[in-house]
Amino acid sequence: MNIFLILSIGFLTSLLFPPYFIFPLGFIIFPYLCLFIEKKLVKSNKTELFIYSFIFSIGFFTSFLFWIHNPFLVFEETIKIAPIVTLLILLLSFIFSSIFTIFIFYNTILPIVYVLPIIFVTSEFIISRFFYGFPWLSFSLIVSNIDFFLFLIKNFGTLITSYLLIQIYCIPFLLFSKKVIINFKYFFILVISPLLIVLILNSFQTKPVNLSNKKIIEFEIFQINKKINTDNNSKKTLSTILGLIKKSNADVLIFSENNYPYIVDNNEIAIIQNYINNNQLVIIGGTRVENNNYYNSLFSIIKNNYNYFDKQILVPFGEFLPFRNFIPFFEKISGPYDFSIGEKNRLIETNHKFNFIPAICYEIIFYWKLINNSNFDSELIINITNDIWFGKYLGPYQHLYLTKLRAAEFNKNIIRSSNNGISAIIDSDGKIISNSSLNKFGNIKGKVNLEHKNNFFLSHFYLNIYFFNLLIIIILINLIKKSAYKKKL
Repeated sequence: MNIFLILSIGFLTSLLFPPYFIFPLGFIIFPYLCLFIEKKLVKSNKTELFIYSFIFSIGFFTSFLFWIHNPFLVFEETIKIAPIVTLLILLLSFIFSSIFTIFIFYNTILPIVYVLPIIFVTSEFIISRFFYGFPWLSFSLIVSNIDFFLFLIKNFGTLITSYLLIQIYCIPFLLFSKKVIINFKYFFILVISPLLIVLILNSFQTKPVNLSNKKIIEFEIFQINKKINTDNNSKKTLSTILGLIKKSNADVLIFSENNYPYIVDNNEIAIIQNYINNNQLVIIGGTRVENNNYYNSLFSIIKNNYNYFDKQILVPFGEFLPFRNFIPFFEKISGPYDFSIGEKNRLIETNHKFNFIPAICYEIIFYWKLINNSNFDSELIINITNDIWFGKYLGPYQHLYLTKLRAAEFNKNIIRSSNNGISAIIDSDGKIISNSSLNKFGNIKGKVNLEHKNNFFLSHFYLNIYFFNLLIIIILINLIKKSAYKKKL
């Protein structure tokens, strides 16, 4: 009975995330987990701890990431191997349950109401940083549709916000617990006080709006809903793109990842330039070849010049095939050749006297790889993507809301063009100004003020360092106390 209940709790936890956003459910889930751990698991052995947490993880990750099997369903040749995604679910569940087991078994000083958020955020950090491709898991997503809470992302970043959200969810547990949390003052000094200090310092850095320096740019995003394997319709696709460029009077025209249907070279660039007005900028994704290396690229094209950025964070099994010689049956998804990793700086300057940070597809979720010392002062992020591989349900929505987090976290407008949706104009507070529908052909248009705004990515970095060191100290104290307790026995 307990096993079925824990499996169900794992599933229900996924309903906190997009596109469901059943926010109040967390005030039941996390207090129950605190109560269950305190009453049932605190004195359990490692095996029992691992089994229960593994079952919870299976319920959560199966529901949260079930859409990942979708790319295997696109081609008949790969439908039979779609169940291989089960290995990913098992791996992520193993990581979470290992972290859970270690923290619960060795904890001797912290009440469970503080330990549980640490467990979830530690697993989020380890999965995103050390297991390629899964910054996708962020508990900050839970409030990504509640604009009021996005100030937490802006000031503290995603990891700290994830911790705070789970900590808030755990508060009702105190109503059911007979134990008094006597060390709340230490929690306030070590956790709350640093956050308040950062919040105050950030408020002093925020500049008042300077109306005389407004830089209004009109963007038009085209969602052409290009299907997979449309090689036979390349001429039609190109004709559609050129027709849309010709009709537009916007300042900046944005198409999506790999929308250009041919290998992009100087001749193809010239074709686009023939349709561009003198004051227009066209941004489009395509495949570039150099020295027999293929690149997934974003092109920034004006009438007499162009620039490009090559994708640097490639999708495993999508843009490159690990161990290609041993698993050739994956070539139907990844193709016969691997894409190469781009090396250019992540910054593109334009003729509109603004520069932007380019992000191709799921690069937008790698928050620690987007901003650097050379581009943090840019006015805008432009994200082109093709979410047609993600299916019709969870994947595209999760990707969109992760993009919202980046806008708030970096305090920058984001223009998101997705081949099949969901395209959007997102302001620097993480609010969606305009968006398209999923799997629809169409366009959205909007004017954006590109005034410079401070971002706090450095304070996010130092906060993460501070709490990481605090966590190390807590782990060391626990290990010392656990060792001393064993000696007494």
